[in-house]
Amino acid sequence: MHAVSQPQSASMRVQLSLNSEEFRRLQMVLPDCIVQCENSGEEDSSALMAPSGSVLPAFRKRFLVRKGKELISVHCNDIAYFYSKNKLSYLKTFDGKNFLVRMSLEEIEQCLSPDQFFRASRQVITSHTAVQKILLWFNGNLKVELVPREIDNVIVSRLKANQFRQWLGE
Repeated sequence: MHAVSQPQSASMRVQLSLNSEEFRRLQMVLPDCIVQCENSGEEDSSALMAPSGSVLPAFRKRFLVRKGKELISVHCNDIAYFYSKNKLSYLKTFDGKNFLVRMSLEEIEQCLSPDQFFRASRQVITSHTAVQKILLWFNGNLKVELVPREIDNVIVSRLKANQFRQWLGE
């Protein structure tokens, strides 16, 4: 199923994977954004557009991870940070559990709300609630201590330092 945005000059279209129940609920909440529904045999998705013409971002609220033979749904509010180690991506929860995520950090970053998560370095995407301490480091860099502690040296480059401070509310 597809929802198509109104034809406007310079309009954009975003597709989301939704089942019919999710689509119906979303259509009730945002009646002006969803204009038309098209059936497609390939996949179920919806395109959303705000009345002003801006695209509504679709951020993940949870990640489905595997632990042995179990699949566990981890809500983004429970995730302290994502990190990369030995070319694999992991998520660390606030209760200290590690889970392998079958996505790259670049793909994960695109799925997350920038209000809640920040790409601190090439190896780490952190939640604002996981930041325990920030130290002024050499050459304008920042050293960040995260909780729970898994990674020792999270260095925010001087190019991202101001953006990181703004993200934390300075």
